[in-house]
Amino acid sequence: MASAVGLAIASTVVLSGCGSGGASGGEGANRDVPLKKRTSIAQFDVAPLPVEKAKPCDLIRPQAEEELGLVPPASMPWASRGGTAQTPTSCFWANRVSESVDLRVHRKPDNDKGSAIRFALMDEHVDLIMGYPASMLPISSYTCTVSVGVSDTHYLTFQVQSRNRAGACALGVRAAQEALRNMPAR
Repeated sequence: MASAVGLAIASTVVLSGCGSGGASGGEGANRDVPLKKRTSIAQFDVAPLPVEKAKPCDLIRPQAEEELGLVPPASMPWASRGGTAQTPTSCFWANRVSESVDLRVHRKPDNDKGSAIRFALMDEHVDLIMGYPASMLPISSYTCTVSVGVSDTHYLTFQVQSRNRAGACALGVRAAQEALRNMPAR
């Protein structure tokens, strides 16, 4: 029980520092609408991102791989560096010791009349990451899923495993920040 409370506090601290406005989030006319009640990227102070143009393995650059601890140690020269594309919409990074990030680009089903934003805000811990709606689902003390809504049709998920002291959710938020920064232009 104590570890669940500690995780909830850590989650709040991690996501709160990334957003632009706390639990109700954002500026402008939508500031009074709670994050979980928002239904479109237009209700956030950010432009939709063209993830359909993105190559997931290009979203976390080599320097960031080092900073995030996703590079195999020098003692494993046989281990590949960089992300490995698993499908055209996913990429997997691992340092072969304790950290991994599985980034996936999701498109909402065509027959779904709602916005992809709701998929990014499904979990209990919601906030903003660089202005985009996001949620965090701690699965265990070493595993976390971070979801980020980037348009009305697409959202990103970061399935993370980490044994470092900052935790898997913190690594997921940092990976999401890096991916958002490297999204291609319209």
